[in-house]
Amino acid sequence: MKPIAVRSSAVVQAPAGFVWDFLRVYANDLEWRSGLEKMAQTPPGPVCDGARVEETLRVLGRAVESVVEVADVREGRSFTWRVVGDAAEGGATAEGSRTVTATGEASCRVEIVKRVTLTGSDRLLRPVVAAVITRTERGDLRRVKRLLEQTWRNG
Repeated sequence: MKPIAVRSSAVVQAPAGFVWDFLRVYANDLEWRSGLEKMAQTPPGPVCDGARVEETLRVLGRAVESVVEVADVREGRSFTWRVVGDAAEGGATAEGSRTVTATGEASCRVEIVKRVTLTGSDRLLRPVVAAVITRTERGDLRRVKRLLEQTWRNG
């Protein structure tokens, strides 16, 4: 089945290094990702190739536990991730990336990509799940943009 793909981007009025330092630490996701209930990264701190993240995300009223593995970390710029446990064994697989690109001394573009492939009977829910993922991802990006800009201004 064709994956549900959501690509969201926004210009953030804060330096790329400041934004990268925030987005590369999964523990910070608790401040801006909707529905995220628990997050534990091994090793803690900034992401590195092979880092594992255990998270619990509430989706459509259901708690979804998954293990995410980080790869292809390009320091100061981007990383990719993919679900490798729990959720991958159930009704979906997922992967994506986060990228920060400087657009000026005190601004950057943040791009967040998520691809979810539904499996089994969850495939029947594709239209609903696609709408929820799209709305959630775009809302999350607006929240992190606002948070980063406020934190930078009030620094």
